[in-house]
Formats: sequence, structure tokens, C-alpha cells
Amino acid sequence: MGVTTVQRIVRDTCKTLWQILQPYEMPSPNKNHWQLVADNFYKKWQFPNCIGAIDGKHVEIKAPSLSGSLYWNYKGYPSIVFIAIVDAFSRYIVIEVGAYGSSSDGGIFQNTRFYQQLSEKKLNVPMDNPIPGTDTVMLYVFIGDEAFPLEYHVMRPFPRRSLTDEKKIFNYRLSRARRLVECAFGISANMWRIFLKPIEVQPDFACDIVKSVCVLHNFILNNEPHRMKNVDSEESWTIPSQNMGGPEVVLNRRPSNKAMEVRDKFTNYFVSPTGSVPWQNASCFI
Repeated sequence: MGVTTVQRIVRDTCKTLWQILQPYEMPSPNKNHWQLVADNFYKKWQFPNCIGAIDGKHVEIKAPSLSGSLYWNYKGYPSIVFIAIVDAFSRYIVIEVGAYGSSSDGGIFQNTRFYQQLSEKKLNVPMDNPIPGTDTVMLYVFIGDEAFPLEYHVMRPFPRRSLTDEKKIFNYRLSRARRLVECAFGISANMWRIFLKPIEVQPDFACDIVKSVCVLHNFILNNEPHRMKNVDSEESWTIPSQNMGGPEVVLNRRPSNKAMEVRDKFTNYFVSPTGSVPWQNASCFI
């Protein structure tokens, strides 16, 4: 068969996989779904009221002709941006893919449909609940790294300069739970080798490929749980993935007082007798 015919077959297959599997393997979350995600993050990774780990990756592509610098990212190669939220088992909950690689990462996140729904309180996030074992009422949050802004519903680490012991512990506990999204990217890249080299198709075709990989990723993890053994290991913090480079650290802007209060509440909980874990001081070299 000719190249054009094969391309059409592959693209139609990717679209069909997404259309058929997405309602089952990555349905739009409701309150019960978010609550289940939070319960699993607490049981498996001891991070309460967490409804997802978020991160962004640059998926390397071949730049389309006449596209100029639109797709060229700060790392020096053309890409589309893939933003994902995963659960405590490294399964994708929400994905957004297709932003130009040249866009700033902070701007990409704030222009996503997910962020707009979060800001407009249309994500069906559960009502605030007490942190387990305490009377401290806390809202539900997403956790990300330094590339994401500190928001009322989005927690990020404390800046690395002048860290107190309490802040070191918060950063450790957040990073320990947030690593699940890095593991998801690594699992996807290692199961589907297409991510280990530039994807030489048009950007909209590349988006179809990424979306089909995400629903297949969830399908396999749901039906072959033994593939989770590396994610469940305390020693396995990330599974490397080439050509899925991490996001650029954005310039800091002052967060709201409410967002800082939420992070401080989590910090106080993690160093309390109720919220601490036995190994955290050693892991933080305290």
C-alpha cells in the first residue's frame, strides 16, 4: 500500500480508538470520581485531598513547512505540548494536547479548557472536607511542580532557596505524590516507542496519536495491573522518557494569600503527629 493510504489507516485507527475507548477509560470526572481519586492518593501516597497530579511535556514533532518558529520550544526542537492530570495509579484523568511548543508553559496551562473550568468551578470538584484524622477543613487540590503557579486549587513546591525543615518536608511529600504523572509519561513512552523519536506527521495527526496512546495506556493499566509494579515501588521515582521533555520553569508571580494559606495548612499537617510519615525526615536529610 502507498504511504498516503497507510497514513489514512493509522490516523483513522487512532481516531477510532479515542472515540470508542475514551468514554470508558477516560470519562469526564464527576464528584464521585474525584472523591475516589482523593481516597487513593491518601491511601497509597499519604497526600490528603489530592485529586490529581499535573504536568506538561513537549512531544517532539517534525516542524510543518512554513510554520516559522511557532513549534520551536525553548529546548531547541519543534514540539506540541501535552498536559495531563493523572490519578494515584498513573492513569490519565484529563489530557490537553496540541499547544504550540513556542508558547510559555504558564500561559499554556492557563489557556487550557481544564483551567477555565477549574476557575469557573465547573469541574464537579467535591465540597471541602476535613483532612483525615483532623478537624482541619481543606479544599481539594491538584499538585504540580515549579512550572505551575500556586493557585487556590493548585499546589506547587516552596522555592528551593532558604527552605526550613517544614518546607522541605512539604516539598518531599508533594513530590512523592506528584511523581505519578512523571511515571505515566514514562510508561507511555516505553510502551509506545513512537515517543522516543520525533513524530514525523502533521501536528493535528500527532495530537490524534497522543490521545489514542492515552486511552490505550489506561486500558492496559486497568487490565494488566502488574505493569504498575515500578510505579508502586518507593524507590522508582520516575521512569525516563526521551523526547518528552519537561516544561520550562515559569517566572514567579506572587500567589494569592488564600493559596499560600492552603499550602501552609498542608505543611502544618505533614509535620504533625497525625500527618507525618516515619521516613520523611530521613528522606529530607533532616
